[in-house]
Amino acid sequence: MPRRSPDLAEIAKKAANASFGSPLVQAVRLGDMEGADGDDVRRVQLIVSDDAIDQLDGDKLLDAGLAIRKALQKAGETLRVVVEYAEQRELDELGAH
Repeated sequence: MPRRSPDLAEIAKKAANASFGSPLVQAVRLGDMEGADGDDVRRVQLIVSDDAIDQLDGDKLLDAGLAIRKALQKAGETLRVVVEYAEQRELDELGAH
């Protein structure tokens, strides 16, 4: 039986922070979207601390994305996973609380 979304969000947060080696991810938002091929996709948005983006390079982002995908699959997620990143201040500026 698939886990509930809050459980999956916590699993994604732990996997990302473990991959980064520090607690850069403050929160995770899960959603559903349609992929380019028309299939359902699990959207995982990582909310990172305001200065975290400067600390992350492409390799770290790819490694974290892979760690999240593996952890969610192990937890029973059957949808393809798309990982996005946002700084909290960007979301605040957009009014997305």
